[in-house]
Amino acid sequence: MSAAPRVYLAGPDVFLPDPLAAAETMRAACAAAGLEGVFPLDAALVRRQDEPLTAFAARIRGANLDLIRGCAGVIANVSPFRGPSVDDGTAYEMGFAAALGLPVFAWSSDTRSLLARTRDLIDLFAHGADWRDAEGMLVEEFGLPVNLMLVDPATGPVHPHFEAAVATAAARLLAD
Repeated sequence: MSAAPRVYLAGPDVFLPDPLAAAETMRAACAAAGLEGVFPLDAALVRRQDEPLTAFAARIRGANLDLIRGCAGVIANVSPFRGPSVDDGTAYEMGFAAALGLPVFAWSSDTRSLLARTRDLIDLFAHGADWRDAEGMLVEEFGLPVNLMLVDPATGPVHPHFEAAVATAAARLLAD
């Protein structure tokens, strides 16, 4: 019997008050679907005595990229984080995985369009058919909950919850 496909669990869940409890819940859902969940904190790095924070940050980054390299796909939490958009670290991990040719399965607790989420937080004004912010910058509107670069039609839409992304990932990765 072959090992379960490994999936990297990207998202701001590492910043929760108890990220390890969240990781265990996500791992259990993955296991029930035939996948092995890999959480960013699995590298269990500890800052070395007198290690500069920038050096520690570089080790964390390298360890997480190595974890992604060892996976068959990524399940990414693209829920709004400190604003209307996805956590920037998660977006980077998604792009890194895509560059490696790994499928990325996104989910969000808020699947409203990016425009709707942005309008709730920032004053926008209509400019013809477009919406712009106070600096005149366009807010894209494709009806997607995230920037269009984060959505891959091959892996489905942004799923409305983690379990739906897991089910889609399992269907794809276990069929390969």
